[in-house]
Amino acid sequence: MAMEITNNYNAYENVYATQKQQTEKKQAASGRETSETAAVQKNSEAGNDKAKSVAGYAKELEKLVPSVEFRVGNACVSAQSGKSLTVDPKLLEKMQNDPKTKKDMEDMIKGVESMSKLAESLTKASGWTIVYQHSYIDENGKYHCRMQTRNDGMLKLSDKLREERKKNSEKLLEKTKEKVAEKEKELEEALEENKMETAEQMLLEKLENSENGEIYLDDDDMQKVIEAAREQEEKEAVKKQGNHANSVGANLDLQI
Repeated sequence: MAMEITNNYNAYENVYATQKQQTEKKQAASGRETSETAAVQKNSEAGNDKAKSVAGYAKELEKLVPSVEFRVGNACVSAQSGKSLTVDPKLLEKMQNDPKTKKDMEDMIKGVESMSKLAESLTKASGWTIVYQHSYIDENGKYHCRMQTRNDGMLKLSDKLREERKKNSEKLLEKTKEKVAEKEKELEEALEENKMETAEQMLLEKLENSENGEIYLDDDDMQKVIEAAREQEEKEAVKKQGNHANSVGANLDLQI
């Protein structure tokens, strides 16, 4: 009997050990699952925080271009209407982490606003209408723009008059180019003094040379607009300082 009891005890002990091993395995697996779940949750939260951070920053940048729709994406808008600026999300991350990139790109975004207003003003004065204007700044900070314009005055003309108008415009443009070639140095000096004229001339030439009213602007074109915008800001700042000084002087005279 003692032998039988011992055998039964050993059997129970083996069962307990087996159950214990199974329990420990389950607990370990559960621990791994909990750890993996926590890691996934942590990554998800980090991703959400990052997305919220980019979205919040985009909201601030949106204020720099009130005349166009501000978007975050990796391609230029393909719509055949409206005005937009799309900024690559990777570039937004760089802007948040690099002060120089931030400054340069914010200047470019302000330049898009200046270009939009300048293009609107020039096209109206020239009898054109902007059908759509879509800009895109890629992850490397390079600017791209596609614009469709319509010459309302030309649409009202007959085919014959339209062709004559086109030929006259081409002749005028050719004469202008000849004059520019003759006085290139003088022109460069004059344009250097007024960068806004440079930007205006660039846009007007693109309008005149456009096929079916399609215009494309690149990074170099935008730099001209940015320089013009900076020049305008500097002039306005000097003007405000002058007005402030005059106001202070007037107040002093009154006090005396």
